[in-house]
Amino acid sequence: MAQKLRVGLMPYLNSAVFYKRMPEDTADLVEYVPREMALAVERGDLDAGPLPVAEWFRMDGDLTPVGDFCVATKQMSVSILLFSSRMPAEMEGARIAITEQTATTVQLMRVLFKEQWGVEPDALVTRDEPHDAILLIGDEALRNRSGIDDFPFVHDLGEVWNEMTGLPFVYAHWLARSDTDPAALAALERAIGESVDSALTDVKALTSEGWPTANMRPEEAESYLEQFTYRMGKQERESLKLFRTYYDRLPEWRPAATTTDSNGN
Repeated sequence: MAQKLRVGLMPYLNSAVFYKRMPEDTADLVEYVPREMALAVERGDLDAGPLPVAEWFRMDGDLTPVGDFCVATKQMSVSILLFSSRMPAEMEGARIAITEQTATTVQLMRVLFKEQWGVEPDALVTRDEPHDAILLIGDEALRNRSGIDDFPFVHDLGEVWNEMTGLPFVYAHWLARSDTDPAALAALERAIGESVDSALTDVKALTSEGWPTANMRPEEAESYLEQFTYRMGKQERESLKLFRTYYDRLPEWRPAATTTDSNGN
């Protein structure tokens, strides 16, 4: 009998397809936001999960893919948003507040400032510090998508990446620790695949089955989920390769680690 794995649960609507139809006995699901999920896998507190690709780059030799499952946007992300007091090309020397949840999206933002907008912000800070813009992700971004006071400009980073490259953007890839039991890993891969296939055949039902929808009407949630791809194909792999090239040109910088998961534990 395969070992029951400890698997990260990403608490965002855009990841509901992985879990909503997954049999309850598949894994012990533990909720973590992206940055903390990667650290939990690194510590050995989790065996697998949809990890931020920027952390995958860092831990590559210690991880193995769980099939080809990913979280990628075709064009717009709708939930990876930079709210700013002025246009990005005018933000030389600006201070950008970032959510503590982010790992990949802050690196995507850094790439876009350099490669697309040609400016260099002065500092990346917490939201409690003075700032000229703020980066929000996931359901928090969805709840604020109509705008934030004092920040009249809203930029969808997935859309900006697509405009710059013509490619989708991959935010997370399902990965497991390289020492994970192969039989358990195979069982997890099958369960994820069955959940994704079942959920995507009826997205409308998925959004009306009690999963948090970030203050979105069912039809809005359905439209939102249709922006995503959950298996990596040729274009997604090409995008990852290009992002890695841009990412490697940046000075090394990672968000500060915290000691809590998304539940404050």
